[in-house]
Amino acid sequence: MFDFKRVPEIRTERLLLNAVTANDDDALYDIFSDVEVTRYNDVQTFINRREPAIFRRFIESRFEERVGVRWAIRLADAPGKLIGLAGYNVWTRHNRCAEIGYDLLRFYWNRGIMTEALRGVIAFGFREMALNRVEALVTDTNRGSCRVLEKLDFTAEGLLRQRGCWKGRYHDLWLFALLRADVMQKGLTWAGLSSTP
Repeated sequence: MFDFKRVPEIRTERLLLNAVTANDDDALYDIFSDVEVTRYNDVQTFINRREPAIFRRFIESRFEERVGVRWAIRLADAPGKLIGLAGYNVWTRHNRCAEIGYDLLRFYWNRGIMTEALRGVIAFGFREMALNRVEALVTDTNRGSCRVLEKLDFTAEGLLRQRGCWKGRYHDLWLFALLRADVMQKGLTWAGLSSTP
């Protein structure tokens, strides 16, 4: 079982997922200073070079408090460069449920990078965190994110009206979920499960 001693490394065919470090601050700025990246979430668009360190420390504090874990997404053949983030924003252990979140440098959109990264993150969650349910909340206008979740066999369970409030307005959010039972029933081999706990 995952114990929060350190951010574990996850490898996929093209990617390396590992801890975010101070060396990633410039890359974090490149990602989150792009209004298209921050358009659909509650992260304010970065406007100065101090913000990446503050954001990184927030990610680290969530890990230290044992309530969330976010991985840096890196290309396996360029492991020094962060191109995105993916992970669990909130882990509710007693319910065996966690909510995923993800962001990617716009240059890498529409290349299957996030789908691949999330496969690794979700497989880790089911295997090492004993998750039964993985959730995602997505603004109703974020079709790209919805497509990623559909590729991963998530089910859209419903539209939560005005569930989010950021950047001066309310947002309707789709609730997506993937259950351990879904993985077993659909035979999603990428999730790395062979039997229920």
